[in-house]
Amino acid sequence: MKKTERHNGIIHLLRARKKMTASELARYFEVSERTIYRDIDALSQLRVPIVSYEGLGGGYEIDSSYFIPSIKLNEKEILILLMLLKAGEEFRIPNMTTDYNLLSSKLINVLSDEERGKAAQVISHIEFDIIRIMPKGYIQDVLTPLLEAFWKSCDLQIGYHHPERDETEHRRFSPVNLFFENGGWYLAGYCHVRQEKRTFRLDRIVSITCLEEENLYFNLPLSLPQNDKFLWHTYELIIDPTLYRVIKEDAYLQFADVKSTNDGLHLTVKTPFKSEICNLVLSHPIQVTALKPEEFLQEIKELSQAIYKKYLKP
Repeated sequence: MKKTERHNGIIHLLRARKKMTASELARYFEVSERTIYRDIDALSQLRVPIVSYEGLGGGYEIDSSYFIPSIKLNEKEILILLMLLKAGEEFRIPNMTTDYNLLSSKLINVLSDEERGKAAQVISHIEFDIIRIMPKGYIQDVLTPLLEAFWKSCDLQIGYHHPERDETEHRRFSPVNLFFENGGWYLAGYCHVRQEKRTFRLDRIVSITCLEEENLYFNLPLSLPQNDKFLWHTYELIIDPTLYRVIKEDAYLQFADVKSTNDGLHLTVKTPFKSEICNLVLSHPIQVTALKPEEFLQEIKELSQAIYKKYLKP
């Protein structure tokens, strides 16, 4: 974050929080307390009315009349934006937590003191549950070379840690898609070592740099060799109508063709979510029967036998 952005951020935070210590500001912006002291001094020289209190309960405050909102938003618009920001936090964009917090503070500052409390109360009752994995973190500034590669349409050199082998491999990679799924960020593209389409979790990338070589696959995503994660398969199932009414809005059933039969509903489902179909069959053995494809039925049989041997066989 640039110094001028941090200075503006300090003003917005003090306006929203009323009082903060140098230690709290340092943690918020992920800098040292010495840096905060220099920032406060610079703001004071710019005649920003920041007051310093020493001792227990001390900290920095700013005159509430100093900040004048530069945008006009009504209460409903602000609540909508705060909801979107709260949802955005769940996407955990690498190295952007501070930016999210600052943007929230800027929106809060548009409201009066009474309205801020009400907005905070409303937002506290709104939750988003889109997380299945919890990456511990990303290497510093991982997005900069990645976005540069998209901008310049060039290849990347990445170091990728494989947890199953507990080793790191370095490879040339042509990025095609950056996407968020189940709590983590993924990078899909063409691996020049494997000579096929590969998908890497961003939190397992330990080094990343742009190369001079042009990304020849950038505008040709459909021509890339597919791995299992991107394959669409067609499944046929017999499912109990009651269960189907409960789960029919699930993503993996959005392209299902449904017909009524004497045994229940006959579903023909084309989807890349193979694991979801597998979980559906194994979790509801009475209500769901898999019919096709044959290789999928074989997988279900093998999994069922493994479960039987481990938990039920005397």
